[in-house]
Amino acid sequence: MSIPMPGHSVSPSETEAVRTAVEKLDSLVQTHDVVFLLTDSRESRWLPTMLGTLHRKIVLCVALGFDSFVAMRHGVYSSNDSAHSRLGCYFCNDVVAPTDSLTDRTLDQQCTVTRPGLAPIASGTAVELLTTILQHPLEGLAPAPESRSNNGGNDAAADAQQGVFGVPEHQIRGYLAGFRQHSIVGQSSDMCTACSPKIIDAYKTHGFDFLLRAFNNTPVSEDAPHVPVSVDADAGGAAQGYSYLETLTGLAALHRQTDDIMADIEWSDTEDADAADDDFEAL
Repeated sequence: MSIPMPGHSVSPSETEAVRTAVEKLDSLVQTHDVVFLLTDSRESRWLPTMLGTLHRKIVLCVALGFDSFVAMRHGVYSSNDSAHSRLGCYFCNDVVAPTDSLTDRTLDQQCTVTRPGLAPIASGTAVELLTTILQHPLEGLAPAPESRSNNGGNDAAADAQQGVFGVPEHQIRGYLAGFRQHSIVGQSSDMCTACSPKIIDAYKTHGFDFLLRAFNNTPVSEDAPHVPVSVDADAGGAAQGYSYLETLTGLAALHRQTDDIMADIEWSDTEDADAADDDFEAL
C-alpha cells in the first residue's frame, strides 16, 4: 500500500485511490496494538503518527542517518493529560511542517544510505523499547525516566520498582562514531503538526477534506484555516510561504513573531569594537 503524504499533491483523478489508502491505513492502525514507523521519508511518518495519536496506540518511530539513529516512543493521550505532560512525537520538536523531501533529491539526501550495521541496531533497540513498555504497569502511558543524576546513582533499583524491565525511555539516540548512545526526554508541543489537539480536532471534524488540504498544501487564512483561499488574497500565513499545517497549528504566526523580533534588534559593530579595545587595555 502507499501512504499519502503532506506536500505530495493529490490530483482529482487520484482522490478516490488516496481516500481508499487512508481508510485502509486508518483501519490497520485501529485494529493493531502497536505501530512501528520505519519508512524512509519524514513526511511518510506524518499520517500514521496522527492516526496513532487519534486512536491512542503505542507508536514507535525509528529513523536513520548515515551513522546515527533515533528510536523513540510517541506519547499516548490520557484523560488526565495536563499541559505538556504528554511525551512528544517525532514531529514535536520541529518548527516547520513536513513537506516533499524526495523530489529532486539525490540518494544520500533521502537518508537511504547508511552504514550496514545501523538498521539492525536501531530496530533491535526499538523492539526492546516495546518490550519494556509492555512490561510496565502503565504500558504506553508510562512516564519517561527521571534524570539519571537525580536518583543517587541507584538506577537499577529505581527502575525495578517501576516495571520488570525498568522504565521505558522516551528517545534513544545512538552514534556509531565512538559507539555512543544516550537517552533524552521531550514533551509534546501544542503546535505540533502531527499530534497537537488542533490537528486531531481538525481530522475529527473535517475528515478526509482536512487530509487533502494537508497533502495539497492548500492556502488558507489564519482566521479561517479550514476555508481555502486564493493565493493572491490576503491569506495570512499561506500567502507568505507557510504551509497549510504551519498556518493551522500556529507555527506560521510564531515564525512571523520571531522575524519581527529579529527585525527590531539593532546590531552594532561599533560597540563590539569598543568592547574589544577595552579588554585589550585591561590586559
